[in-house]
Amino acid sequence: MMMKRSALYYLQQRAGASFTNHHGWELPGFFMPPEKEAVGIRKGVGLADLSHLFKFDVQEEPGERSWPLGAHHYLLMTESPANPPSGAIDVSSVYTCLRLCGPRSRDVLNKLTSLNVSSAAFPNLSCAQATVAHVHAIVIRDDIGPMLAFYLLVSREYAESVWESTVHAGHEFHLCAFGVTTLQSLHK
Repeated sequence: MMMKRSALYYLQQRAGASFTNHHGWELPGFFMPPEKEAVGIRKGVGLADLSHLFKFDVQEEPGERSWPLGAHHYLLMTESPANPPSGAIDVSSVYTCLRLCGPRSRDVLNKLTSLNVSSAAFPNLSCAQATVAHVHAIVIRDDIGPMLAFYLLVSREYAESVWESTVHAGHEFHLCAFGVTTLQSLHK
């Protein structure tokens, strides 16, 4: 069986990622020891590729794990294969999904977008469409427990550009790339 790869595979390979099989995708498990990645995220900011998430465009609010994109227009994201709601359009291959998290994630995002991502203007579970690193994006705030965290969904053809711009913007905040192994430990 052939493994799926995200639009960022070769960039992550050059960055030294150790890959793992995650739901049929060959994704970075980690870039450095997962414990070190987790510490870096908790103290600063981290960036992961979650392109493996299933993404559906739906016309009626499907409930949990969905975000409004417009009137009667929602984005549903799920980790594992799901039975999509009736009339849903699978847009999983359309979007690269990045996960930006840690206490300095807002500082990084402020360098990439004019969207007001302050806690007052953009509370947890908010969703907006905005330009991020000069690319149209869907920005979702979805904290991991008490940790500030965002999803950035961009069209696949702009994935490398947005990834590299985010890494550059996060340099002063000691941004670390991290993989799915570390992400799973953050949810514990």
